[in-house]
Amino acid sequence: MSILTLSLLSPAEIEVIHMDSLKLIEDTGFRTGHPETLKLFKKAGAVVDENTGSVRLPSKLTRELLATAPDTAEETGLNGKVLQAGGKNRYYMSLILDPFVVDWDEGIRKPELEDVRRNTIVGESLDRVNSMMRMQYPVSDIPGPDSCYKTMETFLCNTTKHIAVYPVSEKNCRDWMDAAAVIADSAGLPVKETPLLSVAMAVTSPLQIHPPNIEIMKQAMERCYPVIPTVCPMAGTTSPYSIAGTFIQANVESLLPVLVAQLYKPGHPVFYGMGPSVTDMKTGKDLYYRTEKMLFKIMANQMGEYYHLPTSGEAGGTLTYRADPQNGAESILYLLASHGTRQNIIGGLGSLGNANGMSTEQIIMQCGLVDMAEYLARGVDVSEEKLGLDSIRSVGPGGNFMEDKLTLSLLRDKIEFFDSPYFDLTGGYDGENTGILEKAHQLAADLVSRYNPGISGKTREAICKFFYDKYMDKSTAAL
Repeated sequence: MSILTLSLLSPAEIEVIHMDSLKLIEDTGFRTGHPETLKLFKKAGAVVDENTGSVRLPSKLTRELLATAPDTAEETGLNGKVLQAGGKNRYYMSLILDPFVVDWDEGIRKPELEDVRRNTIVGESLDRVNSMMRMQYPVSDIPGPDSCYKTMETFLCNTTKHIAVYPVSEKNCRDWMDAAAVIADSAGLPVKETPLLSVAMAVTSPLQIHPPNIEIMKQAMERCYPVIPTVCPMAGTTSPYSIAGTFIQANVESLLPVLVAQLYKPGHPVFYGMGPSVTDMKTGKDLYYRTEKMLFKIMANQMGEYYHLPTSGEAGGTLTYRADPQNGAESILYLLASHGTRQNIIGGLGSLGNANGMSTEQIIMQCGLVDMAEYLARGVDVSEEKLGLDSIRSVGPGGNFMEDKLTLSLLRDKIEFFDSPYFDLTGGYDGENTGILEKAHQLAADLVSRYNPGISGKTREAICKFFYDKYMDKSTAAL
């Protein structure tokens, strides 16, 4: 069986990047203003300047800490499905909320509460989606701080899948932790031993971890929640204006959360992942989904595999907000990069508009592109049976293979040839030629109309009570 494998870095180049990263950690280091972390690193043998918050680790210490990091990260949800992220395992995560949505009827607009409900239902209903992430943005039809709480409540009341949380503050992280405890308790699950959440924390480029983000990581380590680093250097402004330079800085920054976590709690799962981008030097704007993203993703997954760490990253969306050829081209390139390099968590299905927006239809269309990427990455079976030599000999010149044994044995096989319910694969012969966007819109409507919540009434009641106590305007609870 031949398998599609994508690579950019040779083994020698991987070693160069690794050794240069060790030198950067030893000679340049990183900065944090977190007193406890500074003391722990100093005790472990790092060179620490408590006045500036700089930390420089001898290469030997870096290697020792990396050696304690596990090669898998376990995740689960109320549905009881266990995701073992690592090795060759691959899982998909969809978006729920972003700064803007592309509505089928209205076009670009600010998100509303119904978007949260609808996108959660779609993600919950799609077998392809294993987990979901709700970015921390308010909705336009609920004012004040109640807005974020109501979106959390609506999200949590409609999913049984694993949840990746992206806290914007220590308090926000604690809200997630407390909500997860309520959910686990209502479902009879041990709070500290059930990884219902994975928790993202930011590294600020270049080479900084601010104290609140270490506190967020510590909250994850209070339990068994895997840590997801968000590493987003921008070439030309917060990282060198070259692909290789930005990448090596991102590699160092992706290792920093691993090192900090192992310092506090050896063996705690931390993903390796990064999302570098390029600064438009004419305008100063960040361009997140440029074509270079494919190169960054391939190199990142090669390095994550080298370090024996579970890998996480975006599925990859598009610079445009439209369902157009650019959208399809960029989305499939990034998904193929993830599949061809064995990325474990492929997140953010539904993303578009330079990672600032999303649409319900984009979630579903990207599920179709996932089907395509998985099919291509699977490669070609060149076994004796599939080579079909007996068939060619049997039919001979001028014949046809309509009733050949190989044809009949594979006629309904959905592995040999590409098949996906999200695509129009008719070639237009049926006269319908329904496009992928129209198919996605109709499927979303069908999923929402026939949705039956999988979460128990007891858990739903516990979630609603938890948020009721937090609302400034108690009438928000009834929305």
